[in-house]
Order: sequence, then structure tokens, then C-alpha cells
Amino acid sequence: MPNIIRNKWQREPGANFERAQILNHGVHPEGLDVERIRFFGAGSIIPGSGSGHIISVLGGTGRLTLEGKNSQRFDLEEGVHIYLPPGTQSEIEATPGAEMLRVASPSASQARGKKILIRNETFLSACASGSQSFRWILTPQYLSRRIFLYHDQVLLSKSGHPVSWFRTTMFDVAGLPKNEDGDPVFKMSYNSRTEFNVCYDVKGRAKVRMARHPYAENKQIWRPWSDLDNETTYHLDEVAGGPDEETWIDRSSGIKQIRRNKHEVHIADGYVSLFCLFDPAPTGVERHRAGEYSDYEPLSAVIGSEAYRIQQQEMVRHDEMVDRLSLAQATGELKSLQGTPIGQQYLQGRAAQFAIELELEKALRAEGNGRERVVAQWMQRKMS
Repeated sequence: MPNIIRNKWQREPGANFERAQILNHGVHPEGLDVERIRFFGAGSIIPGSGSGHIISVLGGTGRLTLEGKNSQRFDLEEGVHIYLPPGTQSEIEATPGAEMLRVASPSASQARGKKILIRNETFLSACASGSQSFRWILTPQYLSRRIFLYHDQVLLSKSGHPVSWFRTTMFDVAGLPKNEDGDPVFKMSYNSRTEFNVCYDVKGRAKVRMARHPYAENKQIWRPWSDLDNETTYHLDEVAGGPDEETWIDRSSGIKQIRRNKHEVHIADGYVSLFCLFDPAPTGVERHRAGEYSDYEPLSAVIGSEAYRIQQQEMVRHDEMVDRLSLAQATGELKSLQGTPIGQQYLQGRAAQFAIELELEKALRAEGNGRERVVAQWMQRKMS
């Protein structure tokens, strides 16, 4: 399968929108259907009720209508993400210029969640307490908005794993450690999961390259660079137990290690914003470190640990806040929650996130590589 997928848009006869199918459940390893939809004029789509759907609004506005005894309507805007479980009779209307991204299960069997979820990124940015961010992760290399995580009840891959759904912006590489060719890059090797990355907002010059097998610590041989733009998806599709998976024994620990999906990304004079789905979903604390071919920790190293148990207890509070406030925003009832405990929790979470990001800025300034200037435009603004 190609690692690079270019959008091919098709307009349906008589429709005010066009679709670009990106992944097909019968072909790609996650076993899910993925498409982008953009509207020329006012129009609507009807998600099939036999499947589970994740739908994210990339731009513009719309409205979700749930059919039934008590019809409900929810306003949609950029930064809103919804999960529709099987059995949901719904219609999504969109205004001219709106664009959406849809991930769908081929049947109800790959839909883990039975409850409708609406999440607005405004409230994801307040999922923080103490020194830890839970859903709005700012690092020296990228900003990751963790919309759906391992514990969220949404979709399953065909392997039966819960999948995740992130919106990520990778920053300019200026000031990052260099690779063997002398270029600053993002270095990643997803040894324990697959990932596809749907790029939709690319500024400047961006490209990605995949390592050739066998993988090497030094003098790695690479495939050619591929350009990234607003119409590109790059897919890290080497699966567990597949022919491209390499294994080796760590000399110090004696534990078998796995290597797959090693790649580099270069971005100059801009950034790359994308939606990404991991199979299986990452969870736990972020592990990516500049200069290393880093990965999210394998699930086996996280699930069941005491640190994960404590984190999940904390996440319950934040998830409730995000879901309640997102629903209120979508129904025009947000003002009624101002001054309530849930409203105060949002303000406290935003303040905690702001403080965490200030500490990151100080650390980057102390390093002296100029990364604080790259990261600055993605930081939270202090609330008045």
C-alpha cells in the first residue's frame, strides 16, 4: 500500500458537496472508512445508522439534527467533534464553504461507544491540573488536541483495539536536533501502533520520508522525501506481526524490542495541521522527545499501572466538564453555566494549562535554540 495518499475529489450529481475517500475499511489495516467532505453551497449528509461515526468540523458551520420522538438540534462549528453510535438517525446540514472529516466503522461491531459525544476544543484546552495536561498537549515540537483517547467509547479497529482521534499541529523544525544528513527534523518510530495523518492546513514547505528496512541506528537508508500539502494523507501502515516488523533483543534488558513505522518530517517556514488516528489508541503520559525516534508507550506498559489508575481518576472530572460544556455550547445554553461549579472548573483548568505552558516557554528560552519563538503562537492566552 502507498504511504502517501492524495485526495481525489468526486462530486455527486445534484449535490452541493464533494467527497474525497482517503481510506477504505476493506483495504487499510485499521479497517475503517475515512473521507473528507466539502460543501460548495448549503447541503446536508445523512450518516448511515448502521455504523459508528466520528465527524470533525474542519471549517465553516453546520447543524446536527437527531431524529426521533424528541428531535434535537446541535450547532456545529470549527473545532467541534462528534461521535454518533450505531442506531442514531441523524442529519448534518452545512453552510457554504464548510468542510468536514468523517471516520466510519464498516458495521456496528466496530463501534465501541453507545452514547453520542460532542466535544468542543475550547473546553479540551482546560483539561489540566497541577503540572499535567491531559487533552491539550503542548510540546517543543507540536500541539496535540486529544479528542478521543483509549478510554473514550468510540470506534474499534478491525483488530479489536480502541482507536484514538487527535488534531495535531507540528511546528517549524527550526532549532530542533539534526538528523544524519544535517537537517533538523521530527524523528518518530511508531513501533507499537499504526497511524494515518490527514493533512488539511499546511503552511510553508513540508515533507515526510520513511525508513527502508532493515532499520539501523546509524547510516539509515531512507525512501525519497514526499511533499505534504493540504490534500495529502501519510499513512504509517506497518502492522503488528506483519512482514515489515523487525524484532531484536535489547542487550541491557534482554527484552525483545520491535521496530516499525520509522519516519522523519521536515517543516520550514510554517507548520502542518492534521488529524491523526492511532491503532491502538495511545494513553498515559507523552513520551516524544526532540532528537529521538520516539513513540507512545506500548499499551502493555501503561494499562494496569498505578500511574495510569491515578490519571484515569483525574480524567473523569475533566471529561465530565468537557462534555457538559460542549453540549451547552452546541445548544446555546452555555451562559447558564457561568459561575457554576462546572464553569469554575473550566476556569481553573485553563489557568493550570496557562501555567504549564509558561514553564515550557521558560525551559525553551533557557535552552537557547529559539524554539520558544516557534511555539509562542500556539500557546494559551491568559484569560482576563
